[in-house]
Amino acid sequence: MLWICPLFHLAVFCAGVSVDIILEPVTKTLIVLAGETATFRCNITGGDLKNYRMSWYKKNEDNSLTLVYGPRNNSNDDLRKSFKGEINILKNQYILDIQKATTKDVGTYYCGSDTHIDAGKVAGAVAVSILTLGLAATQ
Repeated sequence: MLWICPLFHLAVFCAGVSVDIILEPVTKTLIVLAGETATFRCNITGGDLKNYRMSWYKKNEDNSLTLVYGPRNNSNDDLRKSFKGEINILKNQYILDIQKATTKDVGTYYCGSDTHIDAGKVAGAVAVSILTLGLAATQ
């Protein structure tokens, strides 16, 4: 059921119309040697990148998520040294580098994005993509 708002600038929100983005992993599974940098990339389509913030999460054994890189990352120094995120506006990609990957980095990672109105105000979750990291055996 569609309800009509008295103010025109609120009509888009009341009608439930939104411009969502889609995050699609470039590579769903990534295998690297221990000590190498593992780079995950998520392609972004739809919406204006300046209206979104990126976050990267790692799935824990209990299926909970740990924020490894993002705007609200209050993680310890070890995580900040190990994970580096960036946005490539020219390629419309969110990028996560895991520096010097080790066995503790093996797992499932999520590329996520949420909208923001002002700095520090989150409007809601938008999209998530799943990527997996494994380490190759050295001989």
